[in-house]
Amino acid sequence: MMLLWSVATIAQKRAITVTEQSISIPANGQQGVYFYGFQKGDVAVIAIDPDKAGEAINLEVQEYTSGAVVYNSKGLKKIKDLKLTVPQKQVYKFILSTASDKAIPARLSIKRLPEKDETRHFNSNITWKTKNDTTWATTTEKVLVKGELTPVTLIDKTFRVASMANLNPSRVSVPFKLPANTVHWVYWIGVGQQSVEDLKNMTKLVTKGASVIASSTVSPVVGFGLGLLPSLPQVNASGNIDYYFMNKASAEKFVADVDGWKPYTFAQGTGIISDYKKVSLAETPKTTDSTLYATFRNSNTVTGLDITLKIVAFEQEKKYVTRQVRKPLKVEQKQVPVFGES
Repeated sequence: MMLLWSVATIAQKRAITVTEQSISIPANGQQGVYFYGFQKGDVAVIAIDPDKAGEAINLEVQEYTSGAVVYNSKGLKKIKDLKLTVPQKQVYKFILSTASDKAIPARLSIKRLPEKDETRHFNSNITWKTKNDTTWATTTEKVLVKGELTPVTLIDKTFRVASMANLNPSRVSVPFKLPANTVHWVYWIGVGQQSVEDLKNMTKLVTKGASVIASSTVSPVVGFGLGLLPSLPQVNASGNIDYYFMNKASAEKFVADVDGWKPYTFAQGTGIISDYKKVSLAETPKTTDSTLYATFRNSNTVTGLDITLKIVAFEQEKKYVTRQVRKPLKVEQKQVPVFGES
C-alpha cells in the first residue's frame, strides 16, 4: 500500500499543468475546440468536470497534422484522469460537444507527464502562422527551346556608285527582306578593293575564333554574327560614301535626289570607307512591305567607287520538346500551429 502511494505521489510531482480553465461546452452539437502541443513520450492527462450533474458530454481527440482520431467517446457524465500516450511530438486537437439544448459550464484540466526530465520545460502552448498551401498538378506539354542559329546570306555583292559629275546615278538603293525567324542580322560595308582584302585577311588579325573561321566555309561576317569573332575590320579614315537604311518611299526619293526622304536612325554612316554592325530584331524597323532598303551616296565629284555590301540574317529555329511540367493548381492560405518556445 505504501509502494502504491509513493508511485502515485511521484507521478503527481511529475505532472505539469498544460491548462486549468473554466469553459462552456456549446449546445446543440456545436463544438468547443482547443489545441495544445505535447512532446514525444508524454502522457496527456485529461479531466473534464461539468458544473451540472447529469449532463452528457462528448470528447474527441485528434492529431492535428494527420487528423487521426486518438480518442473518441460520447455520452460521458465527466472525464477523470483520461491518459493518452503521445508517440511523437504532436499538436492535439481537443473537441468538446454536447447534445443538450443548453451550453454546459465545465472545468477543463489538461496535464502532461513527461517521459524524460529534459523535456519537463517543453512549452505546450502554440501560436498560429499563416502559410500558403499549394496544390500542384503535373501535366505534359510542349515547351519552346532555342535552336541553333542558322546564318542566311541576304546580300553579298559589289556594285559601283558613280561620281556626282557622272551621268550614271551617284545614289543607289539595295532592297532586302529579313526571314521570318530572324533574331538579329549583320551588315558589312567596304569601299574599294583594300576593304575587301582586309576582310579576307581577318583570320590573321584575330586569335580567338580564327581557327574556327579558317578551317571552315564560315565567312568573317558570319563568324561575327555567331559570336566567334569580336569585331570586323573597319577603316576610320575619311571617305566619300554615305549610307542609310530606309523604307521604300524614302529610298525612291533618295535615289531620285528629291526632298522628303528620311533615314532610320538605328544605323547610318557619313564619309566612311568601311563600317559594320550587328542589329537586333528589336532595333529593326517594321515596314509595310517587310523590306528594308540600304541606300548609298557617293559625294566624290569625279571618281566612281566600288562598294561591297554583305548582309547576313541569323535565324533561330523554334523547337518544341515534350516535358513533364509541375504547375500550381490552387493556392490557399491556411493557419498552421507553431510550438511555443521552451
